[in-house]
Amino acid sequence: MLPRIRSIWIASLCWIAGPIQANGVAEGLAIMANRASGNCVSCHQIPALQEGTNALTLQGNFGPSLHGVGSRYDLSQLRQWVIDARVFRADTLMPPYGSTQGLHLSAQAQQLLTSNQIDAVVQALASFKSSSPPGLPQSALPTAMSAGLGELQALPAMNPMNLWVDQGQRRWVHECQGCHSLEEVARSIPRTPRLDPTGRLINLEDQIHACRLRVQKTSTLPVSSSNDDTVTLELSAFLSEAAGQLLVSMAAPVRPAEAVLWERHRQAGEQMFNTRTGAMNLSCRQCHDGKVGALMRAQRVNAGHPTGYPVYRVSWQTLGSIERRIRACFSGVQAQVPEPGDVRLRQLELYLKTRAHGLPLQGPSIRQ
Repeated sequence: MLPRIRSIWIASLCWIAGPIQANGVAEGLAIMANRASGNCVSCHQIPALQEGTNALTLQGNFGPSLHGVGSRYDLSQLRQWVIDARVFRADTLMPPYGSTQGLHLSAQAQQLLTSNQIDAVVQALASFKSSSPPGLPQSALPTAMSAGLGELQALPAMNPMNLWVDQGQRRWVHECQGCHSLEEVARSIPRTPRLDPTGRLINLEDQIHACRLRVQKTSTLPVSSSNDDTVTLELSAFLSEAAGQLLVSMAAPVRPAEAVLWERHRQAGEQMFNTRTGAMNLSCRQCHDGKVGALMRAQRVNAGHPTGYPVYRVSWQTLGSIERRIRACFSGVQAQVPEPGDVRLRQLELYLKTRAHGLPLQGPSIRQ
Protein backbone atom coordinates (compact mmCIF):
# COMPACT_ATOMS: atom_id res chain seq x y z
CA MET A 1 0.00 0.00 0.00
CA LEU A 2 1.38 3.44 -0.88
CA PRO A 3 2.40 5.39 2.30
CA ARG A 4 0.22 8.38 1.38
CA ILE A 5 -2.82 6.18 0.64
CA ARG A 6 -2.25 4.26 3.89
CA SER A 7 -2.20 7.50 5.89
CA ILE A 8 -5.50 8.59 4.28
CA TRP A 9 -6.99 5.21 5.20
CA ILE A 10 -5.89 5.50 8.85
CA ALA A 11 -7.25 9.03 9.05
CA SER A 12 -10.60 7.89 7.65
CA LEU A 13 -10.88 5.15 10.27
CA CYS A 14 -10.42 7.78 12.97
CA TRP A 15 -13.20 9.95 11.51
CA ILE A 16 -16.25 9.95 13.74
CA ALA A 17 -19.56 11.24 12.44
CA GLY A 18 -22.59 12.22 14.41
CA PRO A 19 -26.15 11.23 13.55
CA ILE A 20 -27.16 11.38 9.89
CA GLN A 21 -28.43 14.88 9.12
CA ALA A 22 -31.25 15.44 6.63
CA ASN A 23 -29.55 18.49 5.14
CA GLY A 24 -26.32 16.53 4.75
CA VAL A 25 -28.17 13.72 2.97
CA ALA A 26 -29.84 16.21 0.59
CA GLU A 27 -26.51 17.88 -0.18
CA GLY A 28 -24.87 14.49 -0.74
CA LEU A 29 -27.61 13.37 -3.13
CA ALA A 30 -27.21 16.61 -5.10
CA ILE A 31 -23.46 15.99 -5.43
CA MET A 32 -24.02 12.38 -6.49
CA ALA A 33 -26.42 13.50 -9.22
CA ASN A 34 -24.28 16.39 -10.48
CA ARG A 35 -22.27 15.60 -13.62
CA ALA A 36 -19.73 18.28 -12.69
CA SER A 37 -18.93 16.89 -9.23
CA GLY A 38 -19.74 13.41 -7.91
CA ASN A 39 -21.70 12.13 -10.92
CA CYS A 40 -22.27 8.80 -9.14
CA VAL A 41 -25.44 8.11 -11.15
CA SER A 42 -23.34 7.63 -14.26
CA CYS A 43 -22.05 4.33 -12.89
CA HIS A 44 -24.43 3.28 -10.11
CA GLN A 45 -28.13 2.58 -9.67
CA ILE A 46 -29.27 4.91 -6.87
CA PRO A 47 -32.94 4.28 -6.01
CA ALA A 48 -33.04 7.42 -3.83
CA LEU A 49 -32.53 9.50 -6.99
CA GLN A 50 -35.47 8.95 -9.30
CA GLU A 51 -36.57 12.37 -10.51
CA GLY A 52 -36.21 13.96 -13.95
CA THR A 53 -32.85 13.28 -15.59
CA ASN A 54 -31.94 10.97 -12.70
CA ALA A 55 -34.70 8.43 -13.35
CA LEU A 56 -33.47 4.88 -12.81
CA THR A 57 -33.65 4.19 -16.54
CA LEU A 58 -31.12 7.00 -17.04
CA GLN A 59 -28.69 5.75 -14.41
CA GLY A 60 -25.73 3.47 -15.07
CA ASN A 61 -24.85 -0.05 -13.94
CA PHE A 62 -21.11 0.27 -14.59
CA GLY A 63 -20.61 -0.31 -10.88
CA PRO A 64 -22.78 -2.10 -8.28
CA SER A 65 -26.15 -0.77 -7.17
CA LEU A 66 -25.95 1.40 -4.05
CA HIS A 67 -29.20 -0.07 -2.73
CA GLY A 68 -28.69 -0.93 0.95
CA VAL A 69 -25.04 0.18 1.03
CA GLY A 70 -25.67 2.01 4.32
CA SER A 71 -26.62 -1.33 5.92
CA ARG A 72 -23.51 -3.14 4.66
CA TYR A 73 -20.77 -0.67 5.60
CA ASP A 74 -20.13 1.63 8.55
CA LEU A 75 -19.39 5.33 8.18
CA SER A 76 -15.60 5.00 8.21
CA GLN A 77 -15.70 2.34 5.48
CA LEU A 78 -18.06 4.41 3.33
CA ARG A 79 -15.82 7.41 3.76
CA GLN A 80 -12.75 5.47 2.67
CA TRP A 81 -14.53 4.10 -0.40
CA VAL A 82 -15.22 7.69 -1.45
CA ILE A 83 -11.79 9.10 -0.57
CA ASP A 84 -9.74 6.38 -2.26
CA ALA A 85 -11.10 2.89 -2.89
CA ARG A 86 -7.62 1.72 -3.93
CA VAL A 87 -7.04 1.04 -0.23
CA PHE A 88 -9.50 -1.85 -0.52
CA ARG A 89 -8.91 -2.87 -4.15
CA ALA A 90 -5.84 -1.77 -6.09
CA ASP A 91 -7.55 -2.47 -9.43
CA THR A 92 -10.78 -0.65 -8.58
CA LEU A 93 -12.56 1.45 -11.21
CA MET A 94 -13.84 3.79 -8.51
CA PRO A 95 -12.29 7.28 -8.90
CA PRO A 96 -10.34 8.52 -5.85
CA TYR A 97 -12.54 11.50 -4.96
CA GLY A 98 -10.34 12.62 -2.06
CA SER A 99 -6.82 11.83 -3.27
CA THR A 100 -4.48 12.66 -6.13
CA GLN A 101 -1.73 10.29 -5.01
CA GLY A 102 -0.15 8.36 -7.89
CA LEU A 103 -2.37 9.87 -10.61
CA HIS A 104 -1.34 11.20 -14.05
CA LEU A 105 -2.54 14.79 -13.72
CA SER A 106 -1.78 18.28 -14.96
CA ALA A 107 -0.02 20.64 -12.56
CA GLN A 108 -3.26 22.53 -11.88
CA ALA A 109 -5.34 19.44 -11.06
CA GLN A 110 -7.06 19.12 -7.68
CA GLN A 111 -8.88 16.29 -5.93
CA LEU A 112 -12.39 15.67 -7.25
CA LEU A 113 -14.34 16.55 -4.10
CA THR A 114 -13.62 18.72 -1.07
CA SER A 115 -13.68 17.31 2.46
CA ASN A 116 -17.09 18.88 3.09
CA GLN A 117 -18.49 17.39 -0.11
CA ILE A 118 -17.13 13.97 0.84
CA ASP A 119 -18.80 14.29 4.26
CA ALA A 120 -22.13 15.01 2.57
CA VAL A 121 -21.80 12.07 0.16
CA VAL A 122 -20.99 9.74 3.06
CA GLN A 123 -24.10 10.96 4.89
CA ALA A 124 -26.19 10.17 1.79
CA LEU A 125 -24.63 6.72 1.36
CA ALA A 126 -25.26 5.91 5.02
CA SER A 127 -28.95 6.69 4.52
CA PHE A 128 -29.31 3.97 1.84
CA LYS A 129 -30.69 1.17 4.00
CA SER A 130 -31.82 -2.28 2.85
CA SER A 131 -35.43 -1.25 3.40
CA SER A 132 -35.21 1.35 0.59
CA PRO A 133 -36.57 0.48 -2.90
CA PRO A 134 -34.19 -1.62 -5.05
CA GLY A 135 -33.00 -0.64 -8.52
CA LEU A 136 -34.50 -1.71 -11.81
CA PRO A 137 -34.00 -5.24 -13.18
CA GLN A 138 -31.63 -5.62 -16.12
CA SER A 139 -34.56 -6.19 -18.50
CA ALA A 140 -35.91 -2.71 -17.77
CA LEU A 141 -32.66 -0.90 -18.62
CA PRO A 142 -31.99 0.76 -21.99
CA THR A 143 -30.64 -1.23 -24.93
CA ALA A 144 -27.59 -0.27 -27.02
CA MET A 145 -29.62 1.96 -29.33
CA SER A 146 -33.11 3.29 -28.71
CA ALA A 147 -35.89 2.57 -31.19
CA GLY A 148 -35.89 6.23 -32.18
CA LEU A 149 -32.17 6.26 -33.00
CA GLY A 150 -32.54 3.00 -34.88
CA GLU A 151 -35.19 4.57 -37.09
CA LEU A 152 -33.00 7.60 -37.77
CA GLN A 153 -30.10 5.32 -38.71
CA ALA A 154 -32.23 3.19 -41.04
CA LEU A 155 -34.34 5.82 -42.84
CA PRO A 156 -32.35 8.11 -45.18
CA ALA A 157 -35.10 10.73 -45.24
CA MET A 158 -34.89 11.15 -41.44
CA ASN A 159 -31.17 10.68 -40.90
CA PRO A 160 -29.48 14.02 -40.02
CA MET A 161 -26.13 12.72 -41.30
CA ASN A 162 -27.38 13.10 -44.84
CA LEU A 163 -27.08 16.87 -44.54
CA TRP A 164 -23.30 16.42 -44.40
CA VAL A 165 -23.21 13.54 -46.89
CA ASP A 166 -25.14 15.51 -49.53
CA GLN A 167 -22.98 18.59 -49.14
CA GLY A 168 -19.85 16.43 -49.21
CA GLN A 169 -20.99 14.86 -52.48
CA ARG A 170 -21.39 18.31 -54.04
CA ARG A 171 -17.91 19.29 -52.87
CA TRP A 172 -16.48 16.04 -54.25
CA VAL A 173 -17.96 16.69 -57.69
CA HIS A 174 -16.72 20.28 -57.87
CA GLU A 175 -13.39 20.02 -56.01
CA CYS A 176 -12.11 16.44 -55.98
CA GLN A 177 -13.25 14.10 -58.73
CA GLY A 178 -11.12 15.81 -61.37
CA CYS A 179 -8.04 14.26 -59.74
CA HIS A 180 -9.33 11.36 -57.63
CA SER A 181 -11.22 8.15 -58.25
CA LEU A 182 -14.02 7.76 -55.69
CA GLU A 183 -13.62 3.98 -55.75
CA GLU A 184 -9.89 4.16 -55.02
CA VAL A 185 -10.29 6.67 -52.19
CA ALA A 186 -13.10 4.61 -50.65
CA ARG A 187 -10.94 1.46 -50.77
CA SER A 188 -8.17 3.27 -48.84
CA ILE A 189 -10.39 4.20 -45.89
CA PRO A 190 -10.29 0.75 -44.19
CA ARG A 191 -6.47 1.11 -44.05
CA THR A 192 -6.27 4.48 -42.29
CA PRO A 193 -4.58 5.90 -40.27
CA ARG A 194 -1.48 5.37 -42.39
CA LEU A 195 1.98 6.87 -42.92
CA ASP A 196 2.27 9.67 -45.47
CA PRO A 197 5.40 10.05 -47.69
CA THR A 198 7.11 12.09 -44.94
CA GLY A 199 6.50 9.38 -42.32
CA ARG A 200 3.74 11.31 -40.53
CA LEU A 201 0.79 9.29 -39.24
CA ILE A 202 -2.39 10.66 -40.83
CA ASN A 203 -6.07 9.78 -40.92
CA LEU A 204 -8.76 10.48 -43.54
CA GLU A 205 -9.45 13.98 -42.27
CA ASP A 206 -5.73 14.85 -42.34
CA GLN A 207 -5.58 13.73 -45.98
CA ILE A 208 -8.50 16.02 -46.84
CA HIS A 209 -6.73 18.93 -45.11
CA ALA A 210 -3.49 18.26 -46.94
CA CYS A 211 -5.13 18.09 -50.36
CA ARG A 212 -7.12 21.29 -49.87
CA LEU A 213 -4.14 23.15 -48.45
CA ARG A 214 -1.27 22.00 -50.67
CA VAL A 215 -2.97 21.11 -53.95
CA GLN A 216 -6.19 23.08 -54.20
CA LYS A 217 -4.87 25.90 -52.00
CA THR A 218 -8.47 26.53 -50.92
CA SER A 219 -8.06 25.84 -47.22
CA THR A 220 -6.75 28.30 -44.66
CA LEU A 221 -6.52 25.54 -42.05
CA PRO A 222 -3.13 24.06 -41.14
CA VAL A 223 -2.80 20.34 -41.81
CA SER A 224 -2.55 19.66 -38.08
CA SER A 225 -5.74 21.54 -37.17
CA SER A 226 -8.96 20.05 -35.84
CA ASN A 227 -10.62 17.28 -37.83
CA ASP A 228 -13.98 18.90 -37.17
CA ASP A 229 -14.15 21.91 -39.49
CA THR A 230 -17.29 21.90 -41.65
CA VAL A 231 -15.68 21.17 -45.03
CA THR A 232 -13.63 18.28 -43.66
CA LEU A 233 -16.65 16.65 -42.03
CA GLU A 234 -18.73 17.00 -45.20
CA LEU A 235 -16.14 15.25 -47.35
CA SER A 236 -15.33 12.70 -44.64
CA ALA A 237 -19.02 11.80 -44.29
CA PHE A 238 -19.47 11.39 -48.05
CA LEU A 239 -16.32 9.28 -48.45
CA SER A 240 -17.16 7.12 -45.43
CA GLU A 241 -20.58 6.38 -46.88
CA ALA A 242 -18.96 5.56 -50.22
CA ALA A 243 -16.77 3.01 -48.44
CA GLY A 244 -19.99 1.20 -47.51
CA GLN A 245 -19.48 -2.08 -45.67
CA LEU A 246 -15.82 -2.58 -46.59
CA LEU A 247 -13.90 -4.48 -43.91
CA VAL A 248 -11.27 -2.77 -41.76
CA SER A 249 -7.90 -3.98 -43.03
CA MET A 250 -4.99 -2.83 -40.88
CA ALA A 251 -1.48 -4.15 -41.56
CA ALA A 252 2.03 -2.78 -41.30
CA PRO A 253 3.57 -1.33 -44.48
CA VAL A 254 5.65 -3.64 -46.67
CA ARG A 255 8.83 -1.55 -46.57
CA PRO A 256 10.86 -2.50 -43.46
CA ALA A 257 11.66 1.05 -42.32
CA GLU A 258 8.02 2.10 -42.63
CA ALA A 259 6.89 -1.08 -40.88
CA VAL A 260 9.12 -0.30 -37.89
CA LEU A 261 7.75 3.26 -37.62
CA TRP A 262 4.15 2.07 -38.03
CA GLU A 263 4.63 -0.51 -35.27
CA ARG A 264 6.09 2.13 -32.94
CA HIS A 265 2.99 4.25 -33.45
CA ARG A 266 0.74 1.23 -32.86
CA GLN A 267 2.56 0.31 -29.64
CA ALA A 268 2.34 3.92 -28.41
CA GLY A 269 -1.41 3.81 -29.01
CA GLU A 270 -1.70 0.50 -27.19
CA GLN A 271 0.20 1.88 -24.21
CA MET A 272 -2.12 4.89 -24.11
CA PHE A 273 -5.14 2.58 -24.27
CA ASN A 274 -3.90 0.63 -21.24
CA THR A 275 -2.65 3.54 -19.08
CA ARG A 276 -4.78 5.03 -16.32
CA THR A 277 -4.96 8.81 -16.47
CA GLY A 278 -6.75 11.86 -15.12
CA ALA A 279 -8.38 12.60 -11.78
CA MET A 280 -10.83 9.74 -12.46
CA ASN A 281 -7.82 7.40 -12.75
CA LEU A 282 -9.28 5.38 -15.64
CA SER A 283 -7.81 3.84 -18.78
CA CYS A 284 -9.53 3.12 -22.09
CA ARG A 285 -9.11 -0.60 -21.46
CA GLN A 286 -11.06 -0.59 -18.21
CA CYS A 287 -14.19 0.63 -19.96
CA HIS A 288 -13.85 -0.69 -23.51
CA ASP A 289 -12.53 -4.13 -22.59
CA GLY A 290 -13.67 -4.79 -19.05
CA LYS A 291 -17.11 -3.17 -19.06
CA VAL A 292 -18.44 -3.66 -22.60
CA GLY A 293 -22.25 -3.72 -22.47
CA ALA A 294 -22.50 -1.99 -19.09
CA LEU A 295 -24.47 1.23 -18.73
CA MET A 296 -22.90 4.61 -18.09
CA ARG A 297 -25.64 7.23 -17.75
CA ALA A 298 -28.03 5.06 -19.78
CA GLN A 299 -25.50 4.60 -22.59
CA ARG A 300 -24.09 1.16 -23.33
CA VAL A 301 -20.30 0.97 -23.15
CA ASN A 302 -18.99 -0.31 -26.49
CA ALA A 303 -15.77 -2.07 -27.43
CA GLY A 304 -14.22 1.13 -28.78
CA HIS A 305 -14.15 -0.01 -32.41
CA PRO A 306 -13.89 3.17 -34.55
CA THR A 307 -15.90 1.80 -37.47
CA GLY A 308 -18.75 4.34 -37.48
CA TYR A 309 -16.96 7.67 -37.89
CA PRO A 310 -17.68 10.41 -38.55
CA VAL A 311 -20.62 10.10 -36.17
CA TYR A 312 -23.70 12.19 -35.48
CA ARG A 313 -24.09 12.23 -31.70
CA VAL A 314 -27.40 13.42 -30.29
CA SER A 315 -25.52 14.90 -27.32
CA TRP A 316 -23.45 17.00 -29.77
CA GLN A 317 -26.36 17.85 -32.08
CA THR A 318 -23.88 17.69 -34.95
CA LEU A 319 -21.47 15.42 -36.79
CA GLY A 320 -18.05 14.85 -35.25
CA SER A 321 -14.78 13.04 -35.91
CA ILE A 322 -13.07 10.32 -33.92
CA GLU A 323 -10.55 12.98 -32.86
CA ARG A 324 -13.34 14.88 -31.14
CA ARG A 325 -14.61 11.71 -29.44
CA ILE A 326 -11.17 10.75 -28.11
CA ARG A 327 -10.53 14.27 -26.83
CA ALA A 328 -13.94 14.16 -25.11
CA CYS A 329 -12.88 10.96 -23.32
CA PHE A 330 -9.72 12.66 -22.03
CA SER A 331 -11.89 15.50 -20.77
CA GLY A 332 -14.37 13.04 -19.24
CA VAL A 333 -11.74 11.42 -17.03
CA GLN A 334 -10.38 14.90 -16.21
CA ALA A 335 -7.02 14.31 -17.87
CA GLN A 336 -4.96 16.82 -19.83
CA VAL A 337 -6.60 16.91 -23.28
CA PRO A 338 -4.24 16.61 -26.29
CA GLU A 339 -4.43 19.48 -28.76
CA PRO A 340 -6.16 18.84 -32.13
CA GLY A 341 -3.75 17.12 -34.49
CA ASP A 342 -1.57 15.73 -31.67
CA VAL A 343 0.22 12.59 -32.86
CA ARG A 344 -1.01 10.75 -29.74
CA LEU A 345 -4.57 11.05 -31.03
CA ARG A 346 -3.54 9.39 -34.29
CA GLN A 347 -1.59 6.69 -32.44
CA LEU A 348 -4.59 5.80 -30.32
CA GLU A 349 -6.83 5.83 -33.41
CA LEU A 350 -4.36 3.49 -35.13
CA TYR A 351 -4.44 1.04 -32.23
CA LEU A 352 -8.24 1.16 -32.02
CA LYS A 353 -8.45 0.50 -35.75
CA THR A 354 -6.15 -2.54 -35.44
CA ARG A 355 -8.49 -3.88 -32.72
CA ALA A 356 -11.32 -3.56 -35.23
CA HIS A 357 -9.47 -5.44 -38.00
CA GLY A 358 -11.93 -7.48 -40.05
CA LEU A 359 -15.05 -5.61 -38.93
CA PRO A 360 -17.25 -3.79 -41.49
CA LEU A 361 -17.20 0.00 -41.70
CA GLN A 362 -20.48 1.65 -40.65
CA GLY A 363 -19.83 5.36 -41.07
CA PRO A 364 -21.25 7.81 -40.94
CA SER A 365 -23.40 6.59 -38.04
CA ILE A 366 -25.66 8.02 -35.34
CA ARG A 367 -25.24 7.56 -31.60
CA GLN A 368 -26.49 9.04 -28.35
